[in-house]
Amino acid sequence: MVDYALPAAVSAAIAWVGLAREFSGKGRLLGSFASSGLVLLVLALMGAVAAGAVVLLPHAASIPPVVAGAATGATALPRRKQDETAQPYVKFMTLGIALARERLVQRVHLDACTWSDRFLRGIDTSAQLRVFVHDLKLYLLERHPLASETKAINAIYADVQTAIDVALDVQTRVAEACRQAEREPTDDELIARRQAFGTALAQCGHLLRFAYVHGRRSENEELEALCAKATSKDAFHSPALPSQRRWFDRWLTR
Repeated sequence: MVDYALPAAVSAAIAWVGLAREFSGKGRLLGSFASSGLVLLVLALMGAVAAGAVVLLPHAASIPPVVAGAATGATALPRRKQDETAQPYVKFMTLGIALARERLVQRVHLDACTWSDRFLRGIDTSAQLRVFVHDLKLYLLERHPLASETKAINAIYADVQTAIDVALDVQTRVAEACRQAEREPTDDELIARRQAFGTALAQCGHLLRFAYVHGRRSENEELEALCAKATSKDAFHSPALPSQRRWFDRWLTR
């Protein structure tokens, strides 16, 4: 039993390292129950291939079980295109693993999209979006000071600002036309306003996905605080000054 369990465990461990390296900067492997299940499936398949290699391959008897597990686990590591030429039996054994990994890539991307959409549900106006995006940019620049990351953040932020400006222009143009004609917005105007704002939200989603991919779970509360600040009723108003106390109020409150 140990002869099969040990190579399976070694294969799964090496496969986990390979997956962590492959998805570094692309998303979170354990971002949802679905992605976590796919990760476990890939690791289980890798362990099964390692155990099967010990039993099925003719030359496996002369190879230590640990080596067989390490060799099959290494197949999860990123490979160059010229290294993807494998024997037919290897392709057959790893077919399920390739399909599971392909599904995992899709699931990790969908997790990032779902996560960013959740943050944007409470934002209803272009003004709120502008406040949130500006605070988010400053937050990311402070935590990702590398030149390449700073360049990416500023580039995404510029695209978001352009989309917000377009949304505000459409909103202003529709409001001015309705005011002059003393009428309600037409269906075409409502659609144009909604599409422009939706485009701005989609661009903001790119910046949020950057925060998701390059950030940590512990930062979620801070990001939620930024969103709550942008959508609060006091976001565009100065806080009221405290009422001035009269000199004899302290005697009345005794």
